[in-house]
Amino acid sequence: GGTALFGAVTALRLGAHVHVLTSAPAEDLAHVLPEGIETVNVPSPVWCTFTHEFVGDVREQYITAVAANLRAEHLPAAWRSLPLVHYGPLVQEIDHDLLTAFPVALRGASVQGWLREWHDNGHVQPLDRDKMLAWAPPVDISFLSEEDIGSQRAVIDFYRTQHRIVVLTDGNHGATVFEGHESTRIPAYPVEEVDANGAGDVFSAAFLVRYYQSKDAVDAARFAAVVASFHVEQLGTDGIPTLRQAEERLLEYDGLG
Repeated sequence: GGTALFGAVTALRLGAHVHVLTSAPAEDLAHVLPEGIETVNVPSPVWCTFTHEFVGDVREQYITAVAANLRAEHLPAAWRSLPLVHYGPLVQEIDHDLLTAFPVALRGASVQGWLREWHDNGHVQPLDRDKMLAWAPPVDISFLSEEDIGSQRAVIDFYRTQHRIVVLTDGNHGATVFEGHESTRIPAYPVEEVDANGAGDVFSAAFLVRYYQSKDAVDAARFAAVVASFHVEQLGTDGIPTLRQAEERLLEYDGLG
């Protein structure tokens, strides 16, 4: 799951050539990522695994297993010249040397995995405010969610000083794009939701693919909202659309206003 799966499949179906650096049990990985994705796997006996417990309507998350860390030394030399990179940490497993390993790339990051920590029993909680404001990954575009930051609104202002573009997602309420001194609210495309798991990763991957082509953040966010709307209509990765499907629905989205 996570960005490595949902983001990679999204980019592939939108026509990109996709490379994935990840860590998982080698015998299982081939059954998860589809053909057409070039993969480098850092062997691990376990997947990074979460469990969820609900207390009423409140979800409590626990980490039960952590795979290997990912470092710059794991990269094939040819990958260092890739033009577009999407970082998607789950549990702070991306070493900081990887953040400077792509000197010519447009770099985006789904930062959730850098904004949480966990206790000895695996219970996951957000970083406290001071830790959230102490560091941001050196990328061009960052993706955060309302769930990631909760009441810590200062995190948005901090990230805006660090990144060219900041995108704050809010589930079926849409997203807000912050670029320079401007902010633009992007509504979600209305659909009947079946499975929202991974929707943020689909959105961020689609945004990056589109922005790399158009250099227009609002256009990229509208496109990403449409791609994510397909995803939530089906289970797993089955609903992630092709570029043609997304473009056709984008015309409908443009007419909603």
